[in-house]
Amino acid sequence: MSIDDGVSHTLSRPTRRGLLRALGIGVASSAAGCNGLFGDGGGTTTTQTQTGVDTDEAGRREPAGEFVGVAGSDANSLNWLFTNDTTSGAFVGLTLDGAWAVDDDQNVFPLWAEPSTDDGQTYRITLRDNLRWGGGYGRMTAEDWVYMIRNVFQGEDNWAGYTNAGDWFRQGEPIPVERIDDLTFEIRLPDVDPSFPLKPVMWGQSCLPKGILETYVPDKDTQGLQQDEEINQLQYTGNLGPYTFEEWERESQYVTTRNDEYYVRELDDVGEEWRNAPYFDSYTIRVISEESSRLNALREGEVTSAGIPPQNAREFQELETVDVYVQPQPFVQALKYNMRANGWRLFRKVPVRQAFVCAVNKQTLAGNLYRGFAEPAFTMQPRFSKWYVEAGIEQYRFGVDDLYGPDPARRRMRRAIEGTDYRYDGDTLLGPDGSAVTLSLYASTASRTNQTLAELVAQEVESNLGIGVRIETVPGNTFQQKYAANSPPRGTEVPWSAGLFNGGPRDVSVSQEPWDMSVVLGFNTYPRTPSSSATFFRTRGNVNYYGYVPESNIPELYAKASRTVDEERRRELFAEVFEKLAREQPFGFLLMPSNIVGAQDELVGPTETFASGWNSQTYYFES
Repeated sequence: MSIDDGVSHTLSRPTRRGLLRALGIGVASSAAGCNGLFGDGGGTTTTQTQTGVDTDEAGRREPAGEFVGVAGSDANSLNWLFTNDTTSGAFVGLTLDGAWAVDDDQNVFPLWAEPSTDDGQTYRITLRDNLRWGGGYGRMTAEDWVYMIRNVFQGEDNWAGYTNAGDWFRQGEPIPVERIDDLTFEIRLPDVDPSFPLKPVMWGQSCLPKGILETYVPDKDTQGLQQDEEINQLQYTGNLGPYTFEEWERESQYVTTRNDEYYVRELDDVGEEWRNAPYFDSYTIRVISEESSRLNALREGEVTSAGIPPQNAREFQELETVDVYVQPQPFVQALKYNMRANGWRLFRKVPVRQAFVCAVNKQTLAGNLYRGFAEPAFTMQPRFSKWYVEAGIEQYRFGVDDLYGPDPARRRMRRAIEGTDYRYDGDTLLGPDGSAVTLSLYASTASRTNQTLAELVAQEVESNLGIGVRIETVPGNTFQQKYAANSPPRGTEVPWSAGLFNGGPRDVSVSQEPWDMSVVLGFNTYPRTPSSSATFFRTRGNVNYYGYVPESNIPELYAKASRTVDEERRRELFAEVFEKLAREQPFGFLLMPSNIVGAQDELVGPTETFASGWNSQTYYFES
C-alpha cells in the first residue's frame, strides 16, 4: 500500500518498498502521480544546478547536478522493518538497492543478488561478492540473510513487528531458508511457484547485518531494534546503494549525496549506462504538504519532478520546459471500510459494502474529476494486466449504468438492515438510537484531488443512501500511525498478530483513533503477480488493517493460483478470485487512475511504461 503522499512512481525505482508496500502500499491514483519511491518535484535547489552531460577520458558519463524530489507528507521512519509507506521507502531506497529489480520486459535484473531454480520450488539466491556493509560489518553474506529471515521475518509471534512478516510464511508455517555457502542461500517453497522471482518476497528486498540484529534477537528486544541508532541513521548501508544518507530534517527535507563506493561501478555484467551511476551529485526529497506549492515549484523550474493531478495535466503538457509522462500504475483507489470494533459494524455485511459503491458514479469520477486519466475499477486487477478477466465481473459492475443510483444502493442497504435496529425514515437512515447515521471519511492533506474525491463520495452517499458523511483530512503518515496501525488493548492477549497493520482479531485489535471510511491509502493490485495481493484479503493478512474477514474461499484460490504452473489454468483461477472480490467488495473498488508525472525536460530516463523507474540509478541531466 502506498499513501497518496506526493511521491511520483515515474522517477522512482518500483521496488518492494514502493510498489508493494501495500500500505504497498500507495495511491498514485488520488493525487495522480503522488506515490512511488523517489522524486516528484519540490525542492529548495533548482534545476539551474543541472550542468548537462560530461564524460571522462574513458568515455564514462560524469555525474552532474542535484535531483530534487518532493513528498506531500514526511516519512515515518528510516527503519524499514517497521514501515510500509511510500515516502519511508523512498528515503531508505536511495541508499539500498535491494535484491533485484524487474525490467520493462518482466525480466529479473540482478542488483545485490540473482535467483535461479531448476523446479520452480527451490530457489537458490546468489549474492554478488563485492557488497560491503558500512559501520565495520564487513561483506554482505548469505549468513546475514538467513539470520535475518529466520530470526526477524519469521521470529516467534513476530516479536520484531516486521510489517511484511506474512510474506515469509506459507499455510502458517515459515518458509525454510538454508545457507549453502558464504554467498549463497536457498529458499525452499512448500509448493511450486513459477512467479516467485517477480513477487515482493525477495524482489527489492532489503537486508540488515547480522552484527546489528544479534544484539536484539536473543531477548526479542523490539524496542531496542526499533530505536537502534545505526539502523535509524542508515550507518550500515556501505556501498549498497547509489546514495549515502546525509541528513533528515523532519517535515522539511531528506538529503543524500552520491555514493562514491557504489558497488554497481565494479560490475562487468551490467550495461554501459550503469558504468558510473548514479549521475546526480545529490538527491534531495523535500516535504511540501501543499499540492499547489509542489506544482508551482515544477512550473518555475525549482524542482526536478512533481506528480501532476489530472486537472492540471493539460496545462503542463503545453509547457515547453516540462515533459509529462502518463503511465499505467498498479494502485487501485478504493473506499476502505473500517470493519474493526472501532468502525461501523454494518460494514461487515457484503450488501452494505455493495450499497456504498452502488451509490458512487464511477464514470463521473473518471471522466470529470480525473479528466479521463482513470477508468472505473470493479475488482483487484487493472485491465492492462494479462491476468484480468472480464467474464464473471459484469454482474458486479457496481457504480455504473443500472448498478448506480439510489435504487440499487438502497435496495441492498434495506436488505442488510433487516432484523437490526436500523431503519429508514423517509430518505434518511436512522441508527439504533433513532438519530440519523453519520460516518467519518478520511482524505489526504497532501492531495486536493484526494480531498475532492472524498467530497464527491460523501455527496453521493448522502444523496443515494441517506447517510451523512463527515470529511476529515490528515497527512498520510498520520493516518498510518493513528488509524491504520492497530493493536489490542495493553495487557490483552490475542491468539495471533500479523504485525503493525493487523494486530489481531478485529473485535480486539483496534487503531489508536476510530474511523469509518478512508480514501487515503491506495492498494497495489500486483499486475505481474496477482497472488501477491492475497495479503489484503486474508483474515491474518499483514495489511488487513480494516478487519476484513472473507466469506468465500478467496485466500485458498489465491494460494492455488500461485502454485499453478499452467498459465491458462492460473488465469482461470484468478478469474474466480476477481469475481468473488467483485462480489464481496472487501473495500469499495472505485478507480484505476494513471500515474501522471512532470519532469524538467533536461531529465533523461523516464518512460511511459508500467516499469518506468526500475533503472532510475541511470537517469541523468542533459542540456
